[in-house]
Amino acid sequence: MMSHHRVRSIMAEEGLLIAKPANRRPSRPHTGRIAVEDPNRRWASDITSIHLWDGVTARFSYVLDCCDRSILSWRLGLRMQAADIELMVEEAIAKRFPGSGFKTAGLEFLHDNGPEYIEKVFRKRLISWDVADCRTPCYSPESNGMCEAFNGTFKRDYVYQGSLDNLETLRAQIEKWVADYNSFAPHSALGMLSPAEFYKLKSAA
Repeated sequence: MMSHHRVRSIMAEEGLLIAKPANRRPSRPHTGRIAVEDPNRRWASDITSIHLWDGVTARFSYVLDCCDRSILSWRLGLRMQAADIELMVEEAIAKRFPGSGFKTAGLEFLHDNGPEYIEKVFRKRLISWDVADCRTPCYSPESNGMCEAFNGTFKRDYVYQGSLDNLETLRAQIEKWVADYNSFAPHSALGMLSPAEFYKLKSAA
C-alpha cells in the first residue's frame, strides 16, 4: 500500500492535482530569506485554526526549525495564550539544547504580532534564554512564509484526511501526524529527505 506522500507525487507527475488559486493579496517585495544553513539558528512559530466536525474551532501552534523543517514542539487547544507558547518554546529548547541550562546562544525566534507572542512576560523569558525575538512586519504573512507553507501542507496531507470529530480525537491524531511528518515526509527543499533525516545529516557534518 502506497503512502499518501507517494500518491500525491504520482498525481503531480501526471498533472492530476488541482491548480492553486492565484494570490490576489496586494503585492509587497520580500527580499529576506527565512531558511538558514544550520539547525538551531532560527526557529519560527505560528498559530493556525482547525475547524472540527462538532462545530468547535481548535487552535494549533508549533515551533519549526528553519533549517531542517522539524516540528520541535506543539500545542493544541480551544484558546492559545502566551503561557502556552512559553511552555512550547521551553520544551523545544530542552530538546535541542540539552544540558545548556536553557541558554541558546542567540537563537532567533520568528513569529507574527499575535498577542500570544508579544506578551511582556513571554518576551522577558526569551531574553533569559538568550533568544533573539524576531517579529514580522504587521499584515505581512509572507515574512513568516515557512510557517504559512507548513500550515497548508500539514492540513492538506494530514488534517483534511483525518477524523475531526472533536478536540480529543484531533489531539491523538496530531501526535501521530507530527511524528510522521518529522520522520517520513520528504521535503523538496531538503533534497527529498525527511526533516529527521536532514537534521541527522547536518548534525553529522
